[in-house]
Amino acid sequence: MKKSLLALLAGIALAGCTDTKKQEKDLLNQVIAVHDKVMASDEQLMKNKMLLDSLIKNNSTAINKDSAQVYLKLVDDADNAMSDWMHHFDAENKGKSHQEIMDYLEAQKKLIAKIDTQINTAVTGSTKYITQIPAK
Repeated sequence: MKKSLLALLAGIALAGCTDTKKQEKDLLNQVIAVHDKVMASDEQLMKNKMLLDSLIKNNSTAINKDSAQVYLKLVDDADNAMSDWMHHFDAENKGKSHQEIMDYLEAQKKLIAKIDTQINTAVTGSTKYITQIPAK
């Protein structure tokens, strides 16, 4: 009886250490957490995009059109990067091995972190530019 109980406990302990589904879920949750952080910045990105677009289309004399277009491109590129990532991200990973899933999620975590940096740079730069435009 002691031997079977010991074997059962050892099996449970070993299974707990190598719970691949838990590892995959934890890594997926990390990716989603970065995604959620990025989405929080997305609202300001869209506001800046609309403001810059409006300033350029209305030929505002208060702006340097070339500078405004540079910031609009920065904002558009960040928005497109996020959109592309969201359309290509596969949270299910059906038919893949544990290692393939872990490699994929690690790569996605790095990619969404890079997009986070890109969006933060676009928001910071465009906000600074917009706030320097004299109000009418």
